[in-house]
Amino acid sequence: MADDFKVKNGISQKLLVIVIIPMLLLTAVATIIGYNLTLSALTEQLKKELTTAAAMTGLTIDTLVPGDYSLTGDESLSLYKGETDITRRYELVDTVGEATGLELSLIYRDTRILTTIRDREGLRVVGTGLADQVKSKINVSPDGLFYDKTLINRENYFSYYYPLYNSDGTFTGAIEVCSPYSPVASLAWRSVLITSGLILAVMVLLIVLIFNHNKSSNIAIEKLLKFTKLASSGNDSAELDSSVISRDDELGSIGTSVLEMHRSMRDMMDKDALTKLFNRRSANRKLDLIRSHYEKDGKPYSVAIGDIDFFKKVNDTYGHDAGDLVLVTVANLLQKHLKPLGFVARWGGEEFLMVFDKLDLAPSEKELWNILEEMRATEIDYDGTILKVTMSFGVVCAPELPQDDLIKLADEHLYYAKESGRNRVTAFIPVEDSPVE
Repeated sequence: MADDFKVKNGISQKLLVIVIIPMLLLTAVATIIGYNLTLSALTEQLKKELTTAAAMTGLTIDTLVPGDYSLTGDESLSLYKGETDITRRYELVDTVGEATGLELSLIYRDTRILTTIRDREGLRVVGTGLADQVKSKINVSPDGLFYDKTLINRENYFSYYYPLYNSDGTFTGAIEVCSPYSPVASLAWRSVLITSGLILAVMVLLIVLIFNHNKSSNIAIEKLLKFTKLASSGNDSAELDSSVISRDDELGSIGTSVLEMHRSMRDMMDKDALTKLFNRRSANRKLDLIRSHYEKDGKPYSVAIGDIDFFKKVNDTYGHDAGDLVLVTVANLLQKHLKPLGFVARWGGEEFLMVFDKLDLAPSEKELWNILEEMRATEIDYDGTILKVTMSFGVVCAPELPQDDLIKLADEHLYYAKESGRNRVTAFIPVEDSPVE
């Protein structure tokens, strides 16, 4: 039965999806954009470092070995700078390479003569040529060339090419300064992943908060569903959990509205529309409850039926609106006296049922006389005409009797009050003496 009140729709799941998908997309977009921006910033910084290292390498070589570049030799060519053979003077590039952590090469025309770059066997990759895109541009680029991806020895590098010229202005080659691409890309990824991780952490926290909120909302919805199903099935004792009403959100407002609607519907079913007293249906149910208390603890209760004297005359003389005003006035007076002692109901027409809970006959009779005394003094103003009415009551205290018999007995006492002159309370019917034989 408890599963009948479970929330079976996917509101919570849909809400989580609505939040999660945009957050995941945001994370993906932020990661891609962040990676590109970070890589761009690192590339720009590295470009400056490569440019500086290239200029420093060119200056170092010119300082250590002055003169112009030239190829000399018959069978095997050697690269000279001035009068010095520098074909195997690797220290000219190793010194700067060790100081900067960069890869350096001295390129004559389009061939690497000196280099710090080594292959997988540890051999220097001398004699290798330039990439085609570099060959076509380097000799006409006095400010040098920078590439963010240059394939050298089957590995991508950031590379900067610093052009070299002899004293007569002839292009002779370039200083190539490189840095492996993959470490920089990895650094960019690590930086972005930290940011993405923070975004994901916030997203997880948001999901947890939404889940907890949804869990609380689902519990409230289940309680609302349970209450509405019980109420719609006619269960008048159904009560809405106070935790729903106390919520400071839409569900709390809905709960309050549902509760008010239920109370209004219950009043419509249980209350007389004119007097707002309990109707006959609800009076029987309340009397059943009082009787069950008597059977449990043995405390007595009294039942009375009252009838407005000459009520038909009021209707015939002044109209039904005047009669309704009299009924409402009488109902209010009875309710005032009975509310702390039990309950009063409109039994039908101008008749009222009064039940004195946990009171036996004497105090119940006394209270009815008090009611009658106040009623005699009450003036009802109907369009300037003062109306005064009285009532007749029959009251009994016989809780051991079945409910129908008890009410019938109270009705017999009322009949006796009417027959004996009205405007009175009858608590017992005197038994006439048997005739003497």
